[in-house]
Amino acid sequence: MIDAGIREGDVVTVRRQATAGQGDIVAALLDGAATVKKLRIAEDGIWLMPCNVAFSPIRLEDDTVIMGKAVAVMRSL
Repeated sequence: MIDAGIREGDVVTVRRQATAGQGDIVAALLDGAATVKKLRIAEDGIWLMPCNVAFSPIRLEDDTVIMGKAVAVMRSL
């Protein structure tokens, strides 16, 4: 999420909620691992979009769980 200002080592605060909108940054659970991505809702499905060109978009599957919406980022000095 480097292009969204979220860097390795940052702490992301997530508000637990069942819904999220287009462009929201969300925390999702994929195959037992958590990830933070931007939500994209399109005609061809719902996607988790990285904000880092080194990663590929992930299409949401039935077993993907959106845990909530990112509401804050904390960084140590």
